[in-house]
Amino acid sequence: MTEPYYLDQFGWKSDDYYSLHRYLHRMLYYYNKRMDEIRKIDLSKTSKETRVLMYCIINYYHLDFLMDLDNLIELKNTKPLDEKLIIDGDTAEDEDIYKEMNVVF
Repeated sequence: MTEPYYLDQFGWKSDDYYSLHRYLHRMLYYYNKRMDEIRKIDLSKTSKETRVLMYCIINYYHLDFLMDLDNLIELKNTKPLDEKLIIDGDTAEDEDIYKEMNVVF
């Protein structure tokens, strides 16, 4: 099975991005149990949306040290999305980092 962060996101709807966000959230939040997977992520194979979601999650939980990993260091250069990414759900809707990166719940 291909990891969801590598999937082609053409035609995705908000609930698809919500599912991706939930996956990334669990992976990054529980980094101590998922570090092997995290260390294997190839950002060059991910979309800008995926990188922005990862950036938001890492910043929201103050897990900045994850962006010091050799494979994730490019996340430090993440810029906001040009268009709003609307995600279904009701979590973190008032969080500044998501608004700053143009992600809306």
